[in-house]
Amino acid sequence: MNSSETALTRSYSQEDVQQILNIALAQHPSAGTELSYAQLLEIADEMRIAPDALKLAETQWLTHQSANAKFQEFDAYRRSQFQDKFGKYAITNSCLVALNFLTGFGVPWSLYILICWGMSFGLDAWKLFYQRQGQAYERAFKNWERKQKIQKSITGLIDKLV
Repeated sequence: MNSSETALTRSYSQEDVQQILNIALAQHPSAGTELSYAQLLEIADEMRIAPDALKLAETQWLTHQSANAKFQEFDAYRRSQFQDKFGKYAITNSCLVALNFLTGFGVPWSLYILICWGMSFGLDAWKLFYQRQGQAYERAFKNWERKQKIQKSITGLIDKLV
């Protein structure tokens, strides 16, 4: 058996095929270009994938993409909230430390506020940077999503009234 016959009898798992095709597409000179839906149908036809199965897979992919976009929007919202809190923390505590210093640094009362508020701030930072899954994250996401829907519906009602 020569090498060309061996290559024709070789078999691959679906995951292996996907990885090989990803590498080949990345190395292809026109890899930066997008494929049309007709090309996608042609590829699916060559792989003996039914058009209905392709349509279902595309619908699932679009749903997944939409969910990912919402999670990214939620993470951006959480980062902006964290930055706002950090600004308030830094400005307020700078002023309190300065006031404590100007009034006589006998009892460092401003440090108690700095430390207590800092612990709360640290927990917020942990939630933002390390808690990206789990029940607490899902609950926070659902609350944010619910607030977004309420805000959109109120905005829509106001637009209709005006």
